[in-house]
Amino acid sequence: MSVSRGLVLTLLCVACNGQWMTEYDQHFKIECPDQQIIKSLESQHDNKYEDRVWNMICALATNEIRIGACEWSGYVNNYDELLEYQCADERIIAGIESIHENAYEDRKYSFKCCVPEGVVAHSCEITPYVNDYDKLFNYRVPDGFAIKGVDSVHDNHYEDRIFKFEICKLDRATIVGK
Repeated sequence: MSVSRGLVLTLLCVACNGQWMTEYDQHFKIECPDQQIIKSLESQHDNKYEDRVWNMICALATNEIRIGACEWSGYVNNYDELLEYQCADERIIAGIESIHENAYEDRKYSFKCCVPEGVVAHSCEITPYVNDYDKLFNYRVPDGFAIKGVDSVHDNHYEDRIFKFEICKLDRATIVGK
């Protein structure tokens, strides 16, 4: 079994056993292994902590797409404020970092943006919100697509965020004429 396939199976087992990759009220940094992209995100809110825990499942990109250089965005939102972020150019999200602040009962987020080599990202769309406040979500990225952006709104009554994603279809770039 390849290392990447084993990691995906391990992450699937973590998710199916009710365990989470992150902890309430703690800093976290989760990212896909080299040459992989996010296939699903799962998150559960807990009113006791007024925070979310996260799982992320990664897989090899379809169409033999190779993932090139990556860089972290740095924190892109302030506590209790709107989060609107898209990776630049053709880059896609392959990791999430976050820090929690109890005084705000909210998180700041940073994203790992990677270049898919020889690919055109097109037919981008924004999903509806994938969760309600205080509720679980389990979002699966459609086959052939990747996450390019994240929008999120914080509500002080619920002390939680709702999320939606910008997803783009990835196709191999073709050279037309010379």
